[in-house]
Amino acid sequence: MTPRAIIDLGTNTFQLLIAQKANSENEMLVLAHEQRAVSLGKGAMKSDILQDDAMERAFETLKEFKQIANSYQCSDNQIVALGTSILRRAKNTPELVEKVQNQLGIRVEIISGIREAELIYQGIESSLPKPWNSTSLVMDIGGGSVEFILFRSNQVLGKISLEIGGLQLQSLFHVHGEYDQQIEETLESFIQQALEPLDQLCLHEKPEVLIGAAGAFETLWDLEMASSLTESNSEGSSHPLSISQFQINKALIESIPYSERVNLPGMKKFRASILPYANALISQVLQRYHIPKMWISTFSLKEGYWFYLQSQADK
Repeated sequence: MTPRAIIDLGTNTFQLLIAQKANSENEMLVLAHEQRAVSLGKGAMKSDILQDDAMERAFETLKEFKQIANSYQCSDNQIVALGTSILRRAKNTPELVEKVQNQLGIRVEIISGIREAELIYQGIESSLPKPWNSTSLVMDIGGGSVEFILFRSNQVLGKISLEIGGLQLQSLFHVHGEYDQQIEETLESFIQQALEPLDQLCLHEKPEVLIGAAGAFETLWDLEMASSLTESNSEGSSHPLSISQFQINKALIESIPYSERVNLPGMKKFRASILPYANALISQVLQRYHIPKMWISTFSLKEGYWFYLQSQADK
């Protein structure tokens, strides 16, 4: 069984998944999972130009990821990198793509927001307990964009990608580059307006569960586990999240500066700057559609792409 390496080139974070088929049921055996804070979108959110230092960080991270993939016997044609929000937007994306493909031999595929949503759903759906019959809204908060997928059972009811990711919001609303409570009202007002296209999706089918795809939601899970002083149950790839605990942690995170936020038990350092913005987004979605339950799935884009490739190979 040949392993594949899937790289998610996020606006804020690069992630590597190396996995192979576990058995005839198409289950995935994860061999390696790495993430690096690259901040590819830093300095590019307003200009749509990737900065030289950001491109250098991206290249060095991909060089490292290739070495890891090769150590698991992944050849170059078994490694693929998926470009998302900032690479869709940046005017000089071809420059970075050409360098990566020519010097590292890594194939880079720039995917649309809707294609990204489709693959995220494929990953999420694979991670949930079966049967899963609740009408659910998947939310994947990236640095540049946020993908939403509404589904019931295994039927997708609609999907949308909005350019309101954490790094994007931070570039628009900040005090000396960081979140501050004095921007709270302006930020909330902006998010409320930006979410209007999502109303069409949730107009006739009310979501009963909000399912967060990895990323910021994984940090919320870590914070919840740290708050409850219980051992994190690592079994399975999806878990329920407490909305009341989320609101408590949200209020705390908003009330303290970055220097304190970064030291909270369960906080990942590279998420501490963006988490207040992700929390604002999550809170608005929960309130706007009166969603009573929240879950976290550790699967997302890269897992969805792995299952997509597997389904193509099985045809």
